[in-house]
Amino acid sequence: MPNLNNVSSPSLWQRIWQGFLTTVGTKQFFRIFSPWVKWLAILASICLLIGSIWGLAFAPPDYLQGNSYRIIFIHVPAASIAISIYFALAVLGVIFLVWKIKTASLVAQALAPLGFLLCVISLITGSIWAKPTWGTYWVWDARLTSMLILAFLYAGVMALFAAFEHTANRGKAAAILSIVGAVNLPIIKYSVQWWNTLHQARPLL
Repeated sequence: MPNLNNVSSPSLWQRIWQGFLTTVGTKQFFRIFSPWVKWLAILASICLLIGSIWGLAFAPPDYLQGNSYRIIFIHVPAASIAISIYFALAVLGVIFLVWKIKTASLVAQALAPLGFLLCVISLITGSIWAKPTWGTYWVWDARLTSMLILAFLYAGVMALFAAFEHTANRGKAAAILSIVGAVNLPIIKYSVQWWNTLHQARPLL
């Protein structure tokens, strides 16, 4: 008969890890966080409304660009959040592939369309702002091109999620593309330092 006194109890970190795995299980995750969705959506809507009114109506005109610069209040946040979301996709991809946590794949699938939308908004608003400022809607500027590549990466991730929706490999291909595509993020960030571009020589994030 084994001596129960020699059976070591789990360490603090083991208990924390087991508690974490329990929390991020799909059933528990939705049970814990679903009630927050409505209130977070309301808070986000209020913040967006306040920020939009403040930037588009009350901020003073730029001394060189006049009122045309106001689109930057949409363009820069959209681009920054699009980049941040793709970084989150890469992190979630690692979590899904290494620890097999299905919730990470579900969250990534929900985030990808939002990131794609914000990336497209950043490209469109940037082009609109560029016409009166630079005299052209589009040039193959390093940052513009790398942001366009980011939009294609988002489209690829969403396509892979849809293609493997009902298979055993659901989420794996999308996770791999998310991780590999993350190499584009430092290119976007440092493109204005590495190459001669129309964008100002300052990082986006």
